[in-house]
Amino acid sequence: MKQYSKRTALIHWLVFLLVIAALFLGHELDESKNTAQKISMFPVHFLIGDLVLLLVLLRIYFRKKDGEPAPANANPLLNKIAAATHVLLNLSLIAVAVSGIVTAVTSGVIEAIKKGDPNLIPDFSKVDAKEFHELFIGIMLLLVAFHVVAALYHQFVVKDHLLRRIMVRRF
Repeated sequence: MKQYSKRTALIHWLVFLLVIAALFLGHELDESKNTAQKISMFPVHFLIGDLVLLLVLLRIYFRKKDGEPAPANANPLLNKIAAATHVLLNLSLIAVAVSGIVTAVTSGVIEAIKKGDPNLIPDFSKVDAKEFHELFIGIMLLLVAFHVVAALYHQFVVKDHLLRRIMVRRF
């Protein structure tokens, strides 16, 4: 097998796009002073986070079911680093989603949304779970940066066409 299955590749890129959307919305939620606007943004942020969690779990399942390509490196240590990076990326995405769910459940924001009352939006600086959510986001971003740099290194320095393995449209 030279490439990931098309469905694994599709889920990979969909998760990537949804994470960008969730990060953008999360940033807007943190920065916005318009509490009425926040009431409408929170459910979208939550939905995207839940969808990321579901898709990551599906991707793990399909990667096991469909198989995966042989290791990209001749060096066993680099292959172990690549495998560990993928595991840690999945764990960090799961941790971000779960900590987001815990933050929503323990903060009182769901009650604010249900009542449509922006005045009930909690002060998230006092919500312990939000600190973990932000920590896991930081870890995830570091892992994503490492993952992207490694993929680009393979593609443009090693020139082994590594990105072909994860493309939906095969070239």
